Amino acid sequence: MESRRLWVRQLLNRKRGLLCRLAYHYPSLLRFLPTTRPLSIHKYCFQDQTSARDLLVFLPGIGDCAADFEAKGLLRLVRQTDWAVDILTVDAHYGYYADRTILDQLHRDVFLPAQAVGYRHVWLAGISLGGFGALLYTSRNPDLITGVIALAPFLGDRSVIHEISTAGGLNTWLGENATDEVRLLWHWLRGYGSDSPSSPLMYLGFGNEDSFAEGHRLLAAALPSNQVLIVRGGHQWSVWQQLWQGFLERKLQVPD
Repeated sequence: MESRRLWVRQLLNRKRGLLCRLAYHYPSLLRFLPTTRPLSIHKYCFQDQTSARDLLVFLPGIGDCAADFEAKGLLRLVRQTDWAVDILTVDAHYGYYADRTILDQLHRDVFLPAQAVGYRHVWLAGISLGGFGALLYTSRNPDLITGVIALAPFLGDRSVIHEISTAGGLNTWLGENATDEVRLLWHWLRGYGSDSPSSPLMYLGFGNEDSFAEGHRLLAAALPSNQVLIVRGGHQWSVWQQLWQGFLERKLQVPD
């Protein structure tokens, strides 16, 4: 019976992932992606007794769901370390991005409650669309986030990447007319670390054959080399698992 329930859940998750991808191109399908309030959140508490704990929040990609972080082994990799951290996996699908409620929902349902708990450090990690969400939330709330880990983040369509690239890269792109969320994010990334020495730590990881790699390389050029990790491969879980393992080995729980 349990195996049947798991199979049904996996099927439903795959169907929703396909629907999210289609809705990105065909907005009329968004009516089939209800954005429930509050967000659906899965919590995994650190088992040992300690008052000095961190919080790690995961945001999924456009074709994924919160349960994938456990199914694909990312939570297991965390638990194999000595990191005293509670973990939240947030089922924030594409619908929340499309209706522009993702930032308010994350703030209300995740990070305000986290403030009340009094975590030592708060980390935000996202893959693909979730990487975009993680960076976007951090750009709007830098004082609430210790560090952000973006794995193969979506950083805008080809027109945005081309605009920055033809300007000579992020350091020479002015972004003076930035009004949309993607360009506003890039504008914040352009000034990352220059406005305040206490800016959140930012780690970027991607595969060298990723379909978004051109944008990733633009961002990587503006970051310290020890905050960037590149491995072989494309936009797929086997690459993200390798990247996540690599970042954990850098002991992200100890900010510089």
